[in-house]
Amino acid sequence: MINESMSILRDGEQDWLPIPLPGAEGVFVKVLKADEEMDRVVVKIRFEPGTRMPRHIHHCRAVAYTISGHWEYDEGKFGPGEAAWEDEGNDHTPWSDEGAELFIVFDGRNGRYLDNILPCGTVVKLDMPFLKAFEGVSLKEAAEVDVQNLVEVIAPAA
Repeated sequence: MINESMSILRDGEQDWLPIPLPGAEGVFVKVLKADEEMDRVVVKIRFEPGTRMPRHIHHCRAVAYTISGHWEYDEGKFGPGEAAWEDEGNDHTPWSDEGAELFIVFDGRNGRYLDNILPCGTVVKLDMPFLKAFEGVSLKEAAEVDVQNLVEVIAPAA
């Protein structure tokens, strides 16, 4: 029985969306649930072989469970059945040489999640409005999202 206190998240019915962020080419996401009231976001991430995410700093707690493949960052390497528990303030650059699929739960505070630091020093903040905009959308719908209005971009100090 399904009621208002329970939802079924069917990721098989969702498209893998390219992450619209410089430096994240080859990394895809499915935003399964972005719950503003609980300040929690549930995603699946897929790394194509030889891809990486930009360096980022957490303003949330994240638990990243490895479904398949292998991935790593400075703190260690992860394979199927292994999880990373990342606290606020964690600063790292995840990558995968062979490809991987992860299930991640972000528990935020005040809608803040990740500050992505691009190689040029620009910071791109990915917070609840950005993640909510991609919840359950198709590739076609994702292409119509105005990302510029959903992220805060901070240029490096001159």
